[in-house]
Amino acid sequence: MKGKIRLFRKALALVWDSAPGWATVNIVISVLQSILPLALVWLIKLLIDEITNAAQAGTGAANIVPMVIAVVVVYFLDEVCSDSGNFVRSKQSVKLEGYMYNLLHSKAVRLDLINFEHPGYYDCLSRATSEAPWRPNNILNNIVAMFRGMLSLLLMAGLLFTLHWGAAVLLLVVNIPGIWLRLHYADILYHFQREQTPEARKSAYFSWLLTGDRPSREIRLFGLGNYFISLFKKSFNKQKEEELNILRKRTVIELITDVVKASAILVLLLVIARRTVSGDLSLGQMAMFLLAFRQGMTYIKDLFVSVAGLYEDGLYIGDTFEFLDLKESVVANPPVTVPSELKTGIKVDDISFTYPGNDYATLNKVSFEIKKGEIIALVGPNGAGKSTLVRLLTRLYDPDTGSVRWDGNDIKTMDPDQFRLFFSVVFQDFMLYNLPAGENIRMGNIDAPDPDEKIRKAASKSGVHELLNNLPKGYETTIGTLFDDSRELSWGEWQKIALARALFRESPVLILDEPSSALDADTEYEIFSRFREIVNGRTSILITHRFTNVTLADRIIVLEHGSITETGSHEELMKKKGRYWEMFRKQAGRY
Repeated sequence: MKGKIRLFRKALALVWDSAPGWATVNIVISVLQSILPLALVWLIKLLIDEITNAAQAGTGAANIVPMVIAVVVVYFLDEVCSDSGNFVRSKQSVKLEGYMYNLLHSKAVRLDLINFEHPGYYDCLSRATSEAPWRPNNILNNIVAMFRGMLSLLLMAGLLFTLHWGAAVLLLVVNIPGIWLRLHYADILYHFQREQTPEARKSAYFSWLLTGDRPSREIRLFGLGNYFISLFKKSFNKQKEEELNILRKRTVIELITDVVKASAILVLLLVIARRTVSGDLSLGQMAMFLLAFRQGMTYIKDLFVSVAGLYEDGLYIGDTFEFLDLKESVVANPPVTVPSELKTGIKVDDISFTYPGNDYATLNKVSFEIKKGEIIALVGPNGAGKSTLVRLLTRLYDPDTGSVRWDGNDIKTMDPDQFRLFFSVVFQDFMLYNLPAGENIRMGNIDAPDPDEKIRKAASKSGVHELLNNLPKGYETTIGTLFDDSRELSWGEWQKIALARALFRESPVLILDEPSSALDADTEYEIFSRFREIVNGRTSILITHRFTNVTLADRIIVLEHGSITETGSHEELMKKKGRYWEMFRKQAGRY
């Protein structure tokens, strides 16, 4: 319970931080909503008694009109509070939703990249994103509803106590099974849904395969639609059938509790009817007690639903804080050093790295140096660890052992965001942004001042300027397929834009991971024939399987099975007739 209270306090703090003004208005309206119904019940009692007396005495309706107006005014105020309360809660919910999405997105972009290698991370993220936007606001609404229901219930129970103490006790006792039921099944449903998170993600994945852009071509070409529809149905039905089975059991018990409540109303009606007929109660009192008991049943139900909802919220809000409380390990370790422009070079010293869940090292005790201004080529078969090495050099990952040194300083002592400013990278799986063409290039340095001329310069170097300039709106043309008035590009054209994005960044270290895999022969020849001019003296790392491009490097590092097997210039490695010579001759023999 202490843990639940701590989570409630954290959740309410989020609600308050997101919209303190709207939260205050919500509370005030909720208090009014708890008082006005009692006033309305009391006024209806007075009105009925006044009508009865006027009918018996034969007097006019002069004394009745003010009472009718009072009833209408209170009723109107109650309706206004209800309608305005709905708007206030909606407004507060929107504010909170935006606030929570900001927290989630900010946390997601700060978390270490290695998290994306853990299936458990995706489960945690899925639960957080499904609950975070609305669950904290639900906690506030349930707490407000609980106190509103408690206040209203006490007022109604006090009114019933004047009839008979047993009526007040009956009101409370018949609703106890309902609260037990909600609490019991809240636990069951929460643990069920938590266990089903991997299966729910599987269903979402199959749905994406059937509706997404990337898989759409193969789905149609290979006729996989019905196959994935069957997989989705199997996964979806597996979740929902078990959930419906739980809900069916809960519904049966709820029906039994409804019978108990109906029996209580029957008993009360018989008692009130007998006392009214015997003259102990006036018609106004009879109506008041009946309304009070009915309203009391509603309020106690709302109260117990709020208590059960709070219990349920306490279970689910923990998933949100589980995500928000994830720790970032790629941080600046003391003593902190401030990275500066590369002066001498980068040294990789005996680094090893193993991906989560693997029983073998992707990189195993790798050591080499890169001098400032040097062009290095990394070659080797698929899975040799080349792309992983890039992530370690740019500190997207930290090595398990060993170190990467920037001018002699361990990069673990540097702020990751500041350190990464010194790198431009074209990743093998580079991003395709469905944004204007110029904006796609500007993503390389989003804060660059007066970028237009630099964008065109970078596009010219990558060979894409003429294409972009001739689009319907030039560099302002949206590219991709998601939005209206957009123009789709070929994969090779996208790759040129990715290269322009990296060149636009103008960082001292340029890393190109398979930068020409989709380029046509003419463009590839043009780029690599003037590669040194393009990189303009920057320290460069080139990863490619095309050995004709490797020959321009100052030094070649051959990786295989996570280790360096050879290093040297093209001429030196060809003379050794080792692994590089073997791979080069195999590729050259095809021409």
